[in-house]
Amino acid sequence: MFCPNCGTKNEDEALFCGNCGTRLVIDVPQETPVQESVPAEPEATSAQENVPAESEATPEQESAPAESEETPVQESAPAEPESAPVQESVPVQPQQTFGQQPVQPAQFTGQTFGQQPVNNKPARFPKGIIAIVAAGVAVIAAIIIFVCVGNNVTDYKKTAKQYVKAVAECEWNDAYSLINLPDGEFLTKEAFINVHADATGEKVEKMAADDIVSTYSKMPGNKAVKVGYITDSGMQYNDVYLTVANKHYMLFFKKYKVSAENLVVKDVTIKVPKGLTLYINDVIVGDGYKSDASKNGNGSSDEYVIPYLFNGKNNIKVTGEFIEDYTTQLYAAHDEDTFTVGTYNAKYVNSKLEELKTQARTDVDAIINAVQAKKDYSAIADRVCKEEKKNIESAYKNIYDSYNDKYKTVSNLKISKFTASIADTSFRVDSDDGCPVIKVSIKLGYTYKIQYSGSDKANDKNNNNNSAYIYYKYEDGKWKINSMYLGFGFY
Repeated sequence: MFCPNCGTKNEDEALFCGNCGTRLVIDVPQETPVQESVPAEPEATSAQENVPAESEATPEQESAPAESEETPVQESAPAEPESAPVQESVPVQPQQTFGQQPVQPAQFTGQTFGQQPVNNKPARFPKGIIAIVAAGVAVIAAIIIFVCVGNNVTDYKKTAKQYVKAVAECEWNDAYSLINLPDGEFLTKEAFINVHADATGEKVEKMAADDIVSTYSKMPGNKAVKVGYITDSGMQYNDVYLTVANKHYMLFFKKYKVSAENLVVKDVTIKVPKGLTLYINDVIVGDGYKSDASKNGNGSSDEYVIPYLFNGKNNIKVTGEFIEDYTTQLYAAHDEDTFTVGTYNAKYVNSKLEELKTQARTDVDAIINAVQAKKDYSAIADRVCKEEKKNIESAYKNIYDSYNDKYKTVSNLKISKFTASIADTSFRVDSDDGCPVIKVSIKLGYTYKIQYSGSDKANDKNNNNNSAYIYYKYEDGKWKINSMYLGFGFY
């Protein structure tokens, strides 16, 4: 027999549960309305008389159950079967018979009723086993999350739709992050935004992506997807080509990005006049990109070969210490395109031109002072270009010999008038090595005394309308004399 309170199995003849002490019921009729007739008070639970719930009890009837309650308690464990009829009338709620809640197992042991106690406590596993099981569950959950997240992030169709949506809505920051760009310092996000500066976008709704078969998609690691979407203009379609990024996502998953094949051009050559600095998309172009222009028969320009540029408009800027910044846009459309910044594009800074005119006056003064002091060419050598040493030395010697002629004596040479002007304000590259060259035209006036051999009289002389010039070349960060004609003559 099983206890109705705790479920413990007991002997068929037992009157009380060996585990919790609950009084046991034998063959209680299903139709007996005992529980419905039980009064609210716990003392009126005796089933000796089957009283209807709606009948009114007399005082004698109220006291009768109390006497019947003691009868089963005194018969603690009779072995006679005659007690069976008494048990049939016992109510199902024995706890109320004892006037208390079910008693703990420790208070009613099996020894009281001649039985061994039954242990119904749940089995306890060692803490170590529980920790191992918990760790295993956590690992399995992490693996499931890892796989789900990895598959979601590396879904190439999802990437294609994200890219198409970003481009259609002109979200260039988002689009840039989805492109598998090669390493190139000029492929900046700012440059990508600038390429599409004139684009206008539309809101995208309802997108779908399907694989398409193409020559590109047949190559290992590539995918081709047709993305359809709806805008205010109607249904739109775009073909998107994707490739596996160089690095796998989370080490295991293939991460696809949009191929840059149609977005960049390769090996664009940009020619810039020597002595100037080139910027592309606000990034300075260093000497590492220079090619040997002299081998191509062009020594007047520096040539830069740029490995990658965005297909479209790229900002070009050329600067120098003595020119105004020149900016333009290079539209790169094909591999191995060539773009040239001409010397006519560069304009001298007016302040630098004024400095050069002042320098011309200083150089002329230095030359005539060296001549009068009977100094050789070394006195002015630091003002001259290295490669033009012989030509300038020859010009200096002519002035020196004319002034220090053995058949006459020239003295007191002074500059009385000096007017310098820039002959050509456009940027010029006349030298063989391609360095910038500028011509300063001079109107020169000077006075001196001359006395010929055998004469005891010195005459005052002047020349107020002498034409002269100096060509300057920009060498090693300085303007130096490249050639000159000063027109000094002493007669």
